[in-house]
Amino acid sequence: MNAFKKICTSLFVSCVALVSQAVEFQVDFAAFLGQHDMVWDRVPNRWEVAPFSGNGTVGFTLYQSKASEKNVISIHVGRHDYYDHRLPHNGDQMLWIYRGRLPLGRFDLESKGDIAAVDLRMDLWNAELTGVVKTTRGSYAVRGLTHADTDVIYFETDAKDGEAVQIRWYPESPYSSVRKTLDTGGGPKNDWWDSLRTAPYPLAPEGEGGEEGEMQFWIQPLYQHRGETTTGWQTSGDPDGQQVFLASVHHSFPEKNSLETVKKSLTAAKAAVEAGWFIEAHRVWWHAYYPQSFITLNDAEKEAFYWIQMYKLASATRGNGPIMDVMGPWYHYTFWPMVWGDLNVQLIYWTHLAANRMSVGESLPNNLDKYVDNLTKNVPEHWKDSASIAACFPQDCRASAGFVPPNMLAWILHNYWLHCQYAADHDRLRDRLFPLLRKVMNAYLNWIKDTEAQVQSDDGRLHLAKSWSPEYPAPWDEDTNFTIGLLRWTAGTLLELNREHGLDDPLASEWQRVLDTLVDYQIDANGLRIAKNTPFEKPHRHYSHLLPFFPLADLTPEKPEDAMLLRRSLDHWLDVSINGVQKDEAMPVTGYTATGAASMYAWLGDETMASYYLNFLVEHKNISPTTMYAEGNPVIETPLSFATSVHDMLLQSWGGKIRVFRGTPKEWPDAAFHRLRTQGAFLVSAKKKGGATQFVSVESLAGSPCLIQTDIENPRITINGKKAKRWQVQKAEDGFYQIELNKGDVAVLAVEELKESDLSVAAIPVGEARRNLFGLNDKTTRLPGHPFYYPEKGLRAK
Repeated sequence: MNAFKKICTSLFVSCVALVSQAVEFQVDFAAFLGQHDMVWDRVPNRWEVAPFSGNGTVGFTLYQSKASEKNVISIHVGRHDYYDHRLPHNGDQMLWIYRGRLPLGRFDLESKGDIAAVDLRMDLWNAELTGVVKTTRGSYAVRGLTHADTDVIYFETDAKDGEAVQIRWYPESPYSSVRKTLDTGGGPKNDWWDSLRTAPYPLAPEGEGGEEGEMQFWIQPLYQHRGETTTGWQTSGDPDGQQVFLASVHHSFPEKNSLETVKKSLTAAKAAVEAGWFIEAHRVWWHAYYPQSFITLNDAEKEAFYWIQMYKLASATRGNGPIMDVMGPWYHYTFWPMVWGDLNVQLIYWTHLAANRMSVGESLPNNLDKYVDNLTKNVPEHWKDSASIAACFPQDCRASAGFVPPNMLAWILHNYWLHCQYAADHDRLRDRLFPLLRKVMNAYLNWIKDTEAQVQSDDGRLHLAKSWSPEYPAPWDEDTNFTIGLLRWTAGTLLELNREHGLDDPLASEWQRVLDTLVDYQIDANGLRIAKNTPFEKPHRHYSHLLPFFPLADLTPEKPEDAMLLRRSLDHWLDVSINGVQKDEAMPVTGYTATGAASMYAWLGDETMASYYLNFLVEHKNISPTTMYAEGNPVIETPLSFATSVHDMLLQSWGGKIRVFRGTPKEWPDAAFHRLRTQGAFLVSAKKKGGATQFVSVESLAGSPCLIQTDIENPRITINGKKAKRWQVQKAEDGFYQIELNKGDVAVLAVEELKESDLSVAAIPVGEARRNLFGLNDKTTRLPGHPFYYPEKGLRAK
């Protein structure tokens, strides 16, 4: 295994050298990430403040729940794709109670003495939890991880001073959390929700335990055996000394092979542990993952928050895994137990793009490809060759949308399109995205045809019937900007792909007609409205009406008049929703409002306001000291979108143009990044020192047109180490440089000649006082989220 690791490391270093060429990149990732490890000197007592570990499918959190005995701390286990598969009732899918995420169970670590204190550390570089649990009788050391390549949880305990640790399994019943809330009188009150309260909900069979040699199992069939989940585990060693615990979970449907799969996983894991390469293989994966890109800031708090998101991202999703829902693999009792497609999943799947972590983000396009037939079943029967999806949906994407425009699927496909743009995957755009997007456009055309009698207009424009602007608190209205923007993007993208690939689609003229006649965006003195008859005037955390600006980039700040419109729209949205300017009231939970605002201000080039709203998120009481976020229910997309905002403040590539340090605040006079990715598949590295940009390096992975902007005045430009020839570089009137780059070429824009330039990228030093700022410890008491989630004497939530 050591030889294998050396080969992998050598290959990776070689790849970095080839990519970087002139850029000198030397970062000790173990030391760099170690200063941002999360640490705990308090006993975690809930999901939001717990250490978390995962591999995109299986994961665990470690905490002592309020219902636990004082001598117990628990490994709470989750599986990302553990969803119910019940059939509809009288034709109604009842997704909220029949198709939602299900709880799994926990392993209790039961000690002789009561737990008195902890000293825990989440080692980001190695993706493992280490530390000591102190009790009234002694102590025991712990070491835990979720293996990067196999669905196995590994946990060690090492008891000292007369202490001993027993590990016991406690399964949970596969009962819908939404139905449980409704059963107890909670939830909204109207006829639709009442139908969920009174719908038949027969229980699944009781789970059954079993043993085979050292292995123990808990097999849980679902209702009508539509799906099953097996949890298996084995423990070796002594409770009063060292012991090693292995656990695996598998969910299968329609197959019934979960037990066999778990047996194979545990057998292989045990053999790997005994051979000494189980943990080594886990580390090889993570050590190759982190250096795919690099960011360093002279703001240790933001730098730490960012890198914890990189850890969280790879812990929560993988390319061959399920679509990330609002929890990731870490189950939490919730009223939102599915994938949310009206904003949440979209924000999640921006994170990996600029971070150049493309493989972990492939789970969205891969699953859309896998379940394309189900997407075509989500529309009315007479809508031929169409596709859509509801605002929330299970992993198999089977969620009827009804007689409404396919806005949710159109927006999700914008993420698919972005993934292909960043990868420069033209084959996938043509062969996978285009056919599915064409079905979405057909759904729009069918909806327009079905509703055209509802729209009265004699101006010759295509007006749209009433639709929804998520989640604005007003009745549906005509000519909704959310719908207009997504329809324009869908038609325009189809036309672009049709031209680019010479597809000669017979519907192209119809798509062009839609673009030519579609009603303009609805605008008033405050900027973009919600819809024709609905101004923006109520607090609203969602930026659905601003979608034409961000992220669709249909309206951009490139023209002065559009920049003024977008600035006015953005300011008004935030004044009403966060700042309470109009009615002295504001939304109480505005996490992704802040990250959306930070990105949009960065796009406008207003680095001051971008910085303000990035700070707003970190100081939001709903952000936990471990960087999780919840609004009663967990919503993981919000902290992940923090990383997107950081990317946008350092590097942007909307509209086919690369913008370096456009939104970087003055609070970051020293900042650098290495191998961030842009649309068109460029890898960009750059450094700012003392507020001045030193260099920008851009490598073309695909030979796409390169248009790049830098604030370096009269930069010295080289290509592949040689001074660029006049025909290779042209400067446009808008200040962008058009550089002729073939696949594999590297251009450097520097202040000085190449041989005199400092092209190094290194970590900015962090003083001891600014290290390990997250977790649950004395340093996290500075955060409003610490007393909000973990109230202590002398601390008060803001």
